[in-house]
Formats: sequence, structure tokens, C-alpha cells
Amino acid sequence: METSHEKWELLNGVDSPDDVKKLPVRQLNTLADEIRRFILNSVAQTGGHLASNLGVVELTLALHYVFDFKKDKLLWDVGHQCYTHKIITGRKNKFKLLRKAGGISGFPNPAESDYDQFVVGHAGTAVATAIGMAIGQTQQKKNNKIVALVGDASIVNGASFEALNNLGLVKRQLLIVLNDNSMAIDPTQGAVAKYFSKVRLSQTYDDLRKTTHNILEHLPVIGKSVDEAVERIKKGIRMVLPASQMFESLNIPYFGPVDGHDIGSLIQLFNALAELEHPAILHVYTKKGQGFHPAGSQPSPVRSPGLTKAEPIYPASKGASRFHSTGPFKINNNKIGDRVKVEAVQDTSPVRNSIRGDIIQKGKISNGASRQSFTSVFGEHLADLAEKDDKIVSITSAMRDGTGLMEFRKRFGDRFYDVGIAESAAVDIAAGLAKSGLKPVVCIYSTFLQRSFDQIFQEVALQNLPVVFCVDRAGVVGSDGPTHHGLMDIGFLRMMPNMVLTAPADEVEMKLALEFALSVDKPVVIIYPKDFVPSRKSVRAASARPFKLGKSVVAKKSKDSALAIVSYGSILTESLEAAELLAKEGIAVDVINARFAAPIDEKIIQLLERGKGIITVEDHTTACGFGSAVLEMAAAKTAVSKQRKADSKKLNAIRMLGAPRKFIKHDTRPTQLSQAGINAVKIAQTAKEMLHA
Repeated sequence: METSHEKWELLNGVDSPDDVKKLPVRQLNTLADEIRRFILNSVAQTGGHLASNLGVVELTLALHYVFDFKKDKLLWDVGHQCYTHKIITGRKNKFKLLRKAGGISGFPNPAESDYDQFVVGHAGTAVATAIGMAIGQTQQKKNNKIVALVGDASIVNGASFEALNNLGLVKRQLLIVLNDNSMAIDPTQGAVAKYFSKVRLSQTYDDLRKTTHNILEHLPVIGKSVDEAVERIKKGIRMVLPASQMFESLNIPYFGPVDGHDIGSLIQLFNALAELEHPAILHVYTKKGQGFHPAGSQPSPVRSPGLTKAEPIYPASKGASRFHSTGPFKINNNKIGDRVKVEAVQDTSPVRNSIRGDIIQKGKISNGASRQSFTSVFGEHLADLAEKDDKIVSITSAMRDGTGLMEFRKRFGDRFYDVGIAESAAVDIAAGLAKSGLKPVVCIYSTFLQRSFDQIFQEVALQNLPVVFCVDRAGVVGSDGPTHHGLMDIGFLRMMPNMVLTAPADEVEMKLALEFALSVDKPVVIIYPKDFVPSRKSVRAASARPFKLGKSVVAKKSKDSALAIVSYGSILTESLEAAELLAKEGIAVDVINARFAAPIDEKIIQLLERGKGIITVEDHTTACGFGSAVLEMAAAKTAVSKQRKADSKKLNAIRMLGAPRKFIKHDTRPTQLSQAGINAVKIAQTAKEMLHA
């Protein structure tokens, strides 16, 4: 993306890794600076993952300078740090539509380029997939190089450790680059993270130079055994850095730590490590938000007892968390490195039908109104409830900011647990807390909760323990796309016995649902989207009644209505708007706020017995969702009825509106809802079709 005030002296000539390799090493730092400005300007226009991408520019360039990833394999863990990789692999001109309809994804995607191996968006996948590819290469007698790029937050993931434990299966080259920037979306948690922290805090730039020099000094040369050189390096590193012992205990050769912004040294290291005939780990320090002060500002390092060094090399930062994934923003004077005044930029993409395309910035709406997001309402109310009940504890998986738990952590630090990227562990810990008599609230994005399916089944549902799951980012999520949509939570959760599934329609219901969940002696799931709470008065009027297990409420009652729109969750505002559209055409319909997907209110099925048709509406796939639950109940009642012929007609009086059973591409959330037909116009159209039929 070239702007009037930017001239890309080197970047304009780079359309492939081959173009990068034509440059002398001394010019790569200039190219890195240009790429960093390009990323900053692009993300300022489109939004995206900023801090992590600014931190890996030199590292990515060095990897592409040495390896040929047309043939060799580069595997990203999570993948949100792949922007430099995409820029130099022919996708530079597509950054104007980064994470937008018709544009490129914010994550690796093989449909875009042969340089991408997997569609990734979850942590802990790269080492395991790299092992599989390495074994496959061996069996096929191929020898393409394999590199897995893993962050320090992902390496502590259980899936990563399971993979490391099986690294011995690989009898050939496999390089794991451990990118240590001391930051996940929120600071990495756990004993292993503290272990890295001790190493990080004990190192200075001089230490890095010495370690790098020590490795380079023993690099294999012509005539010298590679294995002999490796052993000499390992002995040298052990004298300098005990941290290698953690990986050495797993029989994994470990090198580092080294400076991840020193391109020249990285290139020499990669050239040497590429020749190893067994797996190895290179520990690299990078700075998240490198080159842009707001994305790496406000250091807040955690000190460890006994450490006397004044500052870590690359401290954790609140700025990096703020700019992990950001909406559009403006840069003061358009200069890189300046502090930024973040302002919401109105989404100019077309908004279909009735759904608005407002931009979320810190829980506020871009047009200046003070509407809150579901996330912020949840976080504030949980903290207020915890003030009155000291049994309430909260648990998250490296998402304390994204799930709205910052206020809770601030006020009740001794009742807040961040287990890092380990969703399975989060659920099991919650089960133990519930068993001991506490009231655990597990806060995880819908897409990541899928990773703890077995633990939810075994340790929570089977034991019928009162664990509250607050599932953020339910439904379509917008620009992060298919790896992050929460369109399967109803499906995989409602099949489990004892699980209660509920979804609030607005701010009042968000609070009431939380109070309800904490009051019942069974597991409860509350799902809600990455969106603002609706402000319609008609929604509020129906939402003030307390939650009762498995009971719906009437949001709109119409005289002589032949149809009922039964809505689940935040999409109620679209259902009410559809009723208004129909009323203008003289068509009367009722609107029911279902509130629960498990158990289903039997009164909904009784609507059929009174001769009314039903349209179910949900921000979820129609497969296995809320509408399916209604249809299942109706079918069950038909099966035991004596009036089979009459009742079979009732099944034809049910229509389900929801997301299709396919993967939905990245776009704005309003557009995704519109494309799926989850909006007022589609609901009204369906109602008219049913009546005419």
C-alpha cells in the first residue's frame, strides 16, 4: 500500500523471496524498516494484528533469505504474525483489503499462496504439524527443510509440549524457532513462562552478542563434522545459559538466546542450522511492537526474586496488548515511532439491509454514543457480583483483556487465574474449584473453547459441577474469519447432559443471565457476540424479567398473529425489526425471546399446537443449533402423538434461519450476518413465504 508521503525504495522491487535474496545483507535492515512502515500504514487503515507483526520483520526476512519456502515448509503457530511473510510472497498489493471481503486473510491460508501450508488461528499446532510433515518427508524420501515458528506463549501450550515429547520420532532436519517476546495477547502465564522470564531478565544486549558469537564461532565449515560442531556449541551455551537444560532434558538440542533483530547473525545461524540432520530449537528474542512506540510502550516486567539486573531486554508491555489486534487508527504526523491517538474510523464497506456496521473501540461506538459491548457489560457486572460473593473466581486462557476481566483482576487479584494458552487446563482447574465449593467463571472465546471439549464433558458435565462458562465471540466475528467464528458452541455443548445453554439479548439480560448462572447448582453456558448491546427500547422492555431455567419470554405480542419469530440471543433486535417491517404490510407476528437453547421451553412447541408457524433465528449454524433443538422437540412430541397426520404438518410449519453449514470468509460482522440471512429483511421475507405457502 503506497501512500503519498511514503516511498518504498527497496520494497517496491520486492514481489517474491527471490527478490529479497538478490539484495546484499547490508540492505536488509533498510528493507525491514520499509516493511515495518508499510505494515503500520496498512493496519492503521484496515485494522489487524500490529504489535506481533512489527516484532518479527527481521526474523521473517532472515528465514526467507536462507530457506526456499516454495519447496521448504514454513509452519506458523497461531499465524497472526505472518504479515511480513505475506508482503514478500506476492501479496503486498492486497493489503488494502487486509481481513476484508475479497481481500487477504489476517492468517496464513494455502488458498492464497503456495507459501502457506495450513489455515491456522489457534496456538500449539505448529510443532505437531511439523513433526507430521517431517515424518511424511522421510517416508517419501524427500528432504525439504522444515521450520516451525512458535511464540513463547504457544510453547507453553499443552499441545506444544505433547509434540515436543514426540520430537524423537523425527530423524531428520526440523528447526523450531522459539520467538520470545515475553508477551502473548496478555502476559504469558505459568511455570515455564516464569522460567523464560528469568532467562530474559538476566540477559543484556552484550549477553546476546556473546551468545550469538559463541554459536557463530562454532558453526560447521567445510571438512568439519556437523554433529561435532553442534556438541561444541551446546557445551558453550551450557556454560552461559542454564535455560538450555529444560529442552536438553527432552533431548532437544537448544541454541540461544540470540537477538531476533540482528538480520546478519540470524542469516548465518539459519544457514548452519539448516544443515543439521536432527531437530533443534533456536531461542530468539524479539520486541513486540518494534519500531512503533505505542505498540511496545509502558513496560510492566514481573521481577523474580534474586535478580538484580535493572531491565529485561524486551519487557512485556500494555501497549503490545492494546495493539495485539486493533481497529483502524490514526498516526500523529504519519510518523513511525510517534505516540498515537487512537480514533475509530467509520467502516465504509456497504452494509446490507438493516444491520449496522459500527466499529468497536474499547467498548464504545464510533458515532460517539456510549453503548457498551457485551464483553464490557459482563466484565463490570462480574466484578460487582464478586464484591458481594467471595466464592466467585474467574479463569481465562491468556485472554483477560479480550474477555473483559481486567477490572476483576484489578479488584480481586487473588481470585483471578490466567492459565495461559491452555484451555483444557482452564476447564479442569475450574472443575476442581467447583468441587471445592467455589463458583468458577471460565471466560474463553467460543472458537478456543472447542479445544477443551473433552474436559467439559468429563470433568464438568459428567460430574454436574456448577461451572459457569462465559463464552465470548459467539457467532460470526468479522475480520478474523473462519478460524475464529463461534458458530459451533451450541452444537457441541447442548449434546452434553446437565449443560444449560443461555444467551442474553441485551445489557440487562447479560446481567440477569450471569446472576442466574451463579445461582443454580449445575453447569451453565452464557454465549454472546463481539458486538454492542442493542439499544432498542422494544428489546429492553422484554428483557427485565428474571431468568428462569428453560423459560422464554414474549418480546412482542400481536393480535391475530399466524406466525411467531423465536429468537435466540443478541439477534433479537433483528427479529423485532422484522416484525415492524411485516406490520407495515399488515402482517401480524409474535416475537419470542427464547433465552435458552438447553433446555428448550415447551411453550415454544405449544405455538404449533395453536396453529402458528415458527421461524427460529440464531447467530449459529442451523446444523445442531437452537433451531435444530426446537425441531427435535417438535419431532419428539409428534412421535408420541396419536394425531400423526395432523402433527406431521406442524413440522412443515417450522423454518430455521442461521448460518449455513460452511466456513464463512473474513468480512465485517454485519455483512456476514446479512449474507447468512440472519437479518430483519430475510426474516420478514421468510415469514411472507410461509404465509403464502
